[in-house]
Amino acid sequence: FFKNDSLEKLTLLASYTVYAISCAAQQQDHPWVIFGLCAVLFAICVYAFDGKSVLDEVTFTKRGMIITAIICGVAFSAFVGIQCSFRVLAQSSPCFDFGIFSQMYYYMKETLQPLVTCERSELLSHFDVHVSPIYYLFLPMYALVPHPNTLVVCQAVMLGSGVIPLVLLCRKLSLSYRSTALFTVCYVLYPTISGGCYYDLHENKFLMPIMLWLFYFIEKNKWWGILTFASLTLLVKEDAPVYVAFVALYLILSKKDYKKGITLFLMAVAYFAVVVAYLETYGYSGIMSNRYDNFIFEKDGGLLSVIKSVLISPANAIKEVLEADPDSVGSKFGFILTTLTPLCFLPFITKKFSRYILIGPYVLVNLMPDYLYQHSVYFQYTYGSVACLLYLSVLNYSELSHKFKRITGVFALIATTLFFCGTIVHKPNYVDNYFTSKEHHDYVNETLYSIPEEASVAASSMYVTTCSQRPEVYSLDDTNYKAHPVHTEYIVLDLRYKSNRDKFETQYKTDARYELIEYRERWLAVFRCKACAEGSCND
Repeated sequence: FFKNDSLEKLTLLASYTVYAISCAAQQQDHPWVIFGLCAVLFAICVYAFDGKSVLDEVTFTKRGMIITAIICGVAFSAFVGIQCSFRVLAQSSPCFDFGIFSQMYYYMKETLQPLVTCERSELLSHFDVHVSPIYYLFLPMYALVPHPNTLVVCQAVMLGSGVIPLVLLCRKLSLSYRSTALFTVCYVLYPTISGGCYYDLHENKFLMPIMLWLFYFIEKNKWWGILTFASLTLLVKEDAPVYVAFVALYLILSKKDYKKGITLFLMAVAYFAVVVAYLETYGYSGIMSNRYDNFIFEKDGGLLSVIKSVLISPANAIKEVLEADPDSVGSKFGFILTTLTPLCFLPFITKKFSRYILIGPYVLVNLMPDYLYQHSVYFQYTYGSVACLLYLSVLNYSELSHKFKRITGVFALIATTLFFCGTIVHKPNYVDNYFTSKEHHDYVNETLYSIPEEASVAASSMYVTTCSQRPEVYSLDDTNYKAHPVHTEYIVLDLRYKSNRDKFETQYKTDARYELIEYRERWLAVFRCKACAEGSCND
C-alpha cells in the first residue's frame, strides 16, 4: 500500500501505539500485561527505525523544546494540584498522613515550631518522629494562604518544576532539542511522580527536584551547587543521608572525584549519626528500622544487623529483593516492571559498571524492605531512587548511537504513556467525586470550619484534615497509639463509614455528656460537650 518503506514502518508503529494505549487503559495495575504490550512495542521500534526514517527530516528547535518543557511542567502542576485539592475538599485525605501535616503547618505559622497533637494523640514535635526541616520551604506560601490545599498545590508545583533541572541536565549532556523534549514528556507521564501525590503531602517528594539539581551540578562540576543541594537533600528526612552517601560513592568510583566524594560521604555519615542520636534520645520511637525485619535475624537488631545479614547470606538478600507478593499490586516484580520498563531499562544499559552504584537506593529503599508501601508507585518512597534512575537514563542515553537513541527514545515515550494509562488513569477522579456530592461536601466543610479555632476536637480520620487548623485535634480512628486519650469539647463523626455509624448509635448518641448539634444522615454528626458549652467543664 505504501510506496515509502519508512512511512509504512511508522504507520505500523502509530497504529500499534493506538491499539496498545486502548488496551493499557483497560488494565488497572496489571504491569505484566502492559510489559507484554511493551515487548511487542520494542520489536516494532527496532523494525521501524532500522535504516533511515522520515523522522530524521523533522527538525526540532530550541523554542519547541522550551515550549514543550513549559507545557509539561504547567500541565503536571495543574493536573496534580487540582486533583489533590479536590481530594481535600471531598474529605478523602486521612489524618495519617495529611491531617498531621496540615496541623503541623498551623503550628508552624503560629509558633514556627512543627507541633502536632493528632500524630501520637499528644502534643509533640513532628521532628520527634521524622526529622524533616525541608518542610519550612513551604511555610511562606502557607502563611499567605493558610489552607490545607495550599500545601498540595505547592507540592504539585515543586514536582512540576523538576522539568527545569531535567532540561538543563539533558542539554549539559549534549542531548538534542528533540531528545530533551522527549525526556520532559516522559517525566510528567512517569507513574511514580504523579502516583505518590495521590497520598497527599510528604517530605520525600522534595527529593525529586532537589536531587535532579544535584546531578546537574555534578555534571557542571560546580562545587557550590553540589554542596547546596546535597545539604538540602539531607534536610528532607532522617534517612535522606543514604542518597547523599550513594551519590558520594558515585563521585568516587565513577567520576574519580575523590575530594568531593569523600567530603559528601563524611557529611552524610555525620548528619545521619547526629539525627539518629537525636531520635534515639529525644524522639518518640527512634529510627524506624523495623521495615527491614525481613533482614534482621537477631533479637533487637538494628540497621547494622541488616548489613550483617546481607553479608552472611547474600542469596537470602537476593530472594527478598526479587520475591513477588501474592497481590499483584504489591508485587516487587510488578514494581520493577512499572518503574524500569518506561525507561527502557536505560539505567542498566552501560559498560561503565561503576554507575550501578546509583541503583543502590532503588534496591535499598524500595526492594529490600518487606513494607508493602515502599515498593508501590502510589506512595512517597520512590522519589529519591527514581531521581537516580532518571539521571542514569539520561546519562546512558547520551552515549548511545543515533539508531539506538531513536529506538529507546520513542519506546520510552510510548511505554511511559502505556504505564500512565494502566495506573494513574484509573485513580479516583476527585474533581468528579466532589461535584457528584457537592452539596454534602460543602455542608461538611462549612460545618467543620465553623467550629471555633480554640475548641478541642476529636474527629474521624477523614475529617481530621478539615478540623486541623487549631491547637488541639485528635483522630478517633487511631488505634496504634493512645486513641483519643483526652476529653475534647467537640466530637466529629464521619458517617460515610458503617463503623462510625455504629459508634454514633451505640456510643456517642447515648452519652449523656454530649449533645448532638449537627447531623446529616450518612455524612456527618457533630457532638458538643454540654459542660463545655455551659463553661463548667473541668476535664
